Amino acid sequence: MTGMEKERGLSMGQVEIDPAEITRVLQELVAIPSVNPAFEGGCGEAGVAEYVKRYLTEQGIPYTEQPVQPGRSNIIGMLPGTEPGPALLLEAHMDTVQTTGMIIEPFAGTVMDGRLYGRGACDTKGSLAAMLVAMATLKRSGLPLPVGVHLAAVVDEEYRYTGVSRLAAAISAGELSYCGAVVGEPTGLHRVTAHKGCVRFYIDVHGKPGHSSEPDTGVNAIEQMAGVIRYLKEEIAPAYALQKHPLTGAPTHCISEISGGAAPNTIPGSCRITVDRRTVPGEEPLEVWQGFKEKLQELERHTPGLQLTVQKPFIIDYALETSGSHPLVRQLAAAVAQFAEGRQEYGAAYGTDASKLARAGVPAVVFGPGQISLAHTEDEWVPVEELVSAASALAGLVLHYRRDGM
Repeated sequence: MTGMEKERGLSMGQVEIDPAEITRVLQELVAIPSVNPAFEGGCGEAGVAEYVKRYLTEQGIPYTEQPVQPGRSNIIGMLPGTEPGPALLLEAHMDTVQTTGMIIEPFAGTVMDGRLYGRGACDTKGSLAAMLVAMATLKRSGLPLPVGVHLAAVVDEEYRYTGVSRLAAAISAGELSYCGAVVGEPTGLHRVTAHKGCVRFYIDVHGKPGHSSEPDTGVNAIEQMAGVIRYLKEEIAPAYALQKHPLTGAPTHCISEISGGAAPNTIPGSCRITVDRRTVPGEEPLEVWQGFKEKLQELERHTPGLQLTVQKPFIIDYALETSGSHPLVRQLAAAVAQFAEGRQEYGAAYGTDASKLARAGVPAVVFGPGQISLAHTEDEWVPVEELVSAASALAGLVLHYRRDGM
């Protein structure tokens, strides 16, 4: 810490975050592999969940365990507030992506030049560490909290969102009640109040196989698919500019996978592509998919020999849009300003757990230490200074939070 940072105290009100504690907590989290089981080397989040439970217990913070899948549970720590009513939610995921191709030791948690390295350090164990230490610091302070605060450490954000979906279902059922949610992701301490959603689906083209020495005797599914891809790029994509959102930009689509053919000497009888369509606030994923289907069926009718199937989506996620005037957004901005200058409100092209909470009626904002450009990278890291600032801002937000924003 520099002298100026110490003078500022990296504290708010009557609490102060210990840089050594938050560094240690993040190192311990990084040291526990929690690669999502959907990815290479995936072991799941059980080890991190046990750590979170142990840490909360040591700090005297009660928690509840929310089963999601066998061996995979959300952990929700709870601190009461002095005023009745919905609590404030801090939420971060425990899973990470694979470690394949990393050029650093993924679970060492090495600290060098003010950076803490390791898989998940940025995405998003840094946010989880900040939330844990903020909660513990508030508990140890003994200060009355104007609002109750829950910390939800959830599973499966990197693949199917089953953890936050289970949490959202409990909210919708009235089992849990929140006035707002701060969702941890690497935003560089900026506030993300809008982000894109997505709908992912397959398009299959059906050809007629035959011997490759006589290509005219069959229908080449790969060549037919080339026409489909060209149509998506030249006819569908240009219209996206008309739907540009002021924070997230325009919708996009990406052909992210392609497969087809059976052998080098066989006319391919099938070809499949994966479409990743990113939606903007105001778009409904199933309506977007239905629009693709109708346009491609029209293309099929006007293209000799083309036979295709637009498969139902295998992943649907929703866009997020929270008003900048919401009390949560304004009070988070004020809390962050105590510890980091120049932080703003903006939109993101990626998706987060926040949109699922918003769909359940909980206004949400995405916030955390680190940069999204460092997530999933070969040498993932997070600045220690931002860890401390994030935890300080979260503790200050809770300590001074007013549901009415006054």
